[in-house]
Amino acid sequence: MDGLQQRVTALHPRAEALCAALRREAERLYGASVLDACVPGDAAYRLERDAASGTDTLVGEWQDARGYRIGMLVFHGDGSCYAEFDLVRMHPEDPRWFVEAVEAWAGAPDGDAGGDVRADLRILAAP
Repeated sequence: MDGLQQRVTALHPRAEALCAALRREAERLYGASVLDACVPGDAAYRLERDAASGTDTLVGEWQDARGYRIGMLVFHGDGSCYAEFDLVRMHPEDPRWFVEAVEAWAGAPDGDAGGDVRADLRILAAP
């Protein structure tokens, strides 16, 4: 198993936690199965060098049928992580708002945030 695959395997529980948080937040407004495609194993992974810290960051991306990115997972060398997945739809309860995406994040598992995963919607004013 190469270094990339080892990293993906080691971070799989964190990826699952991020995806679960994304799904919960989206389902809160839009109901079940709105983010069926948000599965860690379906993302394409690569390592990127973080210019600020000099460490490797694991990045996973989901793409649509045309090859456009519709979501991503990011695992930084310090243990913090971030995920987002596009929703691109009107807010179901308030027509003044457009929901661009759902986001989830966590600090390092042993850091100040305790590794707790939090999630929220990325909302814009409706066009």
